[in-house]
Amino acid sequence: MFSKAMISLFSISLGLFVSAGAWADSHHNGHDLVQDVHKAGTRIEFEEDQDEVYEAVREGYIRPFSEMYAAVENDLHGRIIKVELEEDDDIWVYELKINFQNNIIKVEYNAETLDMLKIEGRNFKNAIKHGN
Repeated sequence: MFSKAMISLFSISLGLFVSAGAWADSHHNGHDLVQDVHKAGTRIEFEEDQDEVYEAVREGYIRPFSEMYAAVENDLHGRIIKVELEEDDDIWVYELKINFQNNIIKVEYNAETLDMLKIEGRNFKNAIKHGN
């Protein structure tokens, strides 16, 4: 009787352990965690693997796409056509390409603070929203 109870307890524990591991794996995708919204026509690239991105999001070094999109919409005219997320010298950076009046504007945002770090491209000054 004792051994049947132990076997049952072991089987249940093993089942819970395996289930918990599968759940954690399915919710441990850093790329999905940061890409909380999808915009049609925007190409997304991640330079770092999903485990690094997951840890950076958990530690607050990367803000999700929804917040980044809101910051860009507040700062700039145009449509985001490409987003890259990469780590550069221990700073996470969103590198964006924005189409504004048929010109491609390249913009970098700090992924933690969402401060604009760099902007370049033909007539980029016209893409900047004033009065914010």
